[in-house]
Order: sequence, then C-alpha cells, then structure tokens
Amino acid sequence: MSIVHANLQALPGVLDRRAMLQALEAAAQAARASGHSLALLTLDLDHFKDYQDAQGPGAAETVLTQLAMLLQQLQPGGARVAYLGADEFVMLLPDLSLAAAAALAERLRERIASALAQLGGQPPLSATIGVAASPAGQDWAAPSLLALADMRMTFAKRRLTPHHNLVWAGSLPSDWYARLDIDPARWPSQ
Repeated sequence: MSIVHANLQALPGVLDRRAMLQALEAAAQAARASGHSLALLTLDLDHFKDYQDAQGPGAAETVLTQLAMLLQQLQPGGARVAYLGADEFVMLLPDLSLAAAAALAERLRERIASALAQLGGQPPLSATIGVAASPAGQDWAAPSLLALADMRMTFAKRRLTPHHNLVWAGSLPSDWYARLDIDPARWPSQ
C-alpha cells in the first residue's frame, strides 16, 4: 500500500508544494535583499507507513491533518508551513539563524513526539527534522536551501542512530554536498 496523501486544502495557511516553492523563492529574494537569514525545516514522520498499514488510510490522513494543525500552532510569526505530500512538511522561517531554527526544530520534535505518542502504534510515530539556513551574502539559491535541509533530514534518518526522532543541522559527508552542488564552507552548520 502506498503512503496516503492528505487533502489539507481545508486548512488555511498550509501551503501546497507549488505555493511553498513560490513562497520560498519570495522569502529568499527578500532575505538576500535585506541581508537577513532565511532558515528552513524539512520534516518527515518516522514509522508512518507502518502506522498507516496497521491503522488504515483514514487514521493516517487524520494524523497528517493533526500534524499540520500542530505545526501551524507552533510556528513563529512570519513563518509558513507547507505540506509536500505523503508524510513530508516544510516550515519557512524568515529572519532566523541556523541556531535559532535548530532550537525551534528541537521543540517541535519534542511536541510532535508527545502528541503522536497518544495515537499508539508500534513503533510510535515521531518526526525527524532537517534544518538549514542561508549563508551570508547574496549568492545563494532557494532550491539549494531546500535541498540542504532535506538532505540533512535524510542523513539523520539513514546515518544517525536511532534513525528516527532526530533534529540535524550539522555537516554532511563531503560526497553528500557534491550531490547538492554546493560549497559546504559557505553554508552554516552546527
């Protein structure tokens, strides 16, 4: 069974993939023009397919809707939440440094784990979050920021123990940066 894609159009303020890409580009242009940072979180639910297989598509869609509402409640002013499909979300964070975005991601991770633990399921649902922030200067692209946050989330899920319920804003192996076609020395990491 493939992973459910929730219909979150009824939730005002939750962007879809196309709207998120437009909002990301606009936020990147504003950040480059002002010299301020733009941070991004990519979030993927852990054990979601197992949960869906055990509980059914209706329960899985309810989880995604509840998660979207929780992210909206917890987002700071000026932030935007987007649902990319399946069990993936993005949060755009204008004017946040990497350290501030990582601290927010850690708070989100804890709240998500707590909220989703009440749903049951073995193993319990949780979230892994990748964090990235724009480098200083004006020479960077919005797709690179998104790709780096996503790659950090993927790295945490594949390479860090326990492979779930993590936040990663750290560096990546050099061959991972090559896939992104970015200079790791320019992009902040923890």
